[in-house]
Amino acid sequence: MIIKSKRSFLRYSVALATALLAGATWAQSGSDWPTRPVTIVVGFSAGGPTDAVARILAEQLSAKFNQSFVVENKAGASGALAAVGVKKAAPDGYTLMFGSSSTLSITPHLQKNLGYDPLRDFTAIGLVASYPYFLVAPASSAITSLDELLKRGGNPSFNLSYASAGNGAVNHLAGEWFKHVASIKATHIPYKGDSAALVDLVAGRTDFAFLSGAAVLPQVKSGKLRLLASASATSGRGGEGVITLGESRFKGFAAEPWNGLMGPAGMPQSIVVRLNAAVNEIMNRKEVVDRLAAMEQYPLTGTPQQFTNHIKEQTERWASVIKTSDIKVD
Repeated sequence: MIIKSKRSFLRYSVALATALLAGATWAQSGSDWPTRPVTIVVGFSAGGPTDAVARILAEQLSAKFNQSFVVENKAGASGALAAVGVKKAAPDGYTLMFGSSSTLSITPHLQKNLGYDPLRDFTAIGLVASYPYFLVAPASSAITSLDELLKRGGNPSFNLSYASAGNGAVNHLAGEWFKHVASIKATHIPYKGDSAALVDLVAGRTDFAFLSGAAVLPQVKSGKLRLLASASATSGRGGEGVITLGESRFKGFAAEPWNGLMGPAGMPQSIVVRLNAAVNEIMNRKEVVDRLAAMEQYPLTGTPQQFTNHIKEQTERWASVIKTSDIKVD
């Protein structure tokens, strides 16, 4: 660089010093991080499957880094409220988001002016866990098997209905996708959350639903629900002898909500690398695997790039379902 005047030299010197100081500050923040509590924002209410895994991870990270990792629930708009808040946070590693499949791969296709871009506005850190939905029917109904459901669904005179956690929820999309690939008819009945959908399903007011194992398997065990199939991509999840839709009748069908750890765009790479390594280590611990299994969930691991690729793949999948089924959210 050629500096033509003393004044230019002074400006250059100040700019250089400022840049070096900023760089040193970021480098130090990466090497010393975390020196104070870290917040993990969850876009759903406490007690649900996403929140439960986030709390396990926060507990393990607290012990790993000898610093508090605190879960903050900010429910609303399928996680969008939490996402917008984290997007605006400083990218210093002290505000993270426990992103979900609905927040990152579904809601962007259902709501206009969302306020965030799942890939541009966040730093992917690592996948954490996932769980398959289970296709279930009331034990009191005449639907005793997957074949019987398909038979009745193919006959409009039966007027089948299926329950979901609400318009645009993953199990709503799963139901519409299933209707399409199975060539059946059924009316969607949206509820305000999985719990409300489960109550009416058990009571026989709806005919079937896709719900988490944690919600339905105790009801299956107690004789209130009938397990028809697993919506997993891999056989063996859901118990021996359970039909896996994606590996039997409907190749490629998989309704498995997932979550992963993210931060605002522009996080220091040193923090991302440390967090990714910690998350992968934690999700491989037998203690954690066993705790997830008790909730009918399983761990996911991988690099930040693999997490980014996963978001893209899932986004394409659900965008196709939304378009094919002409799903709209009011």
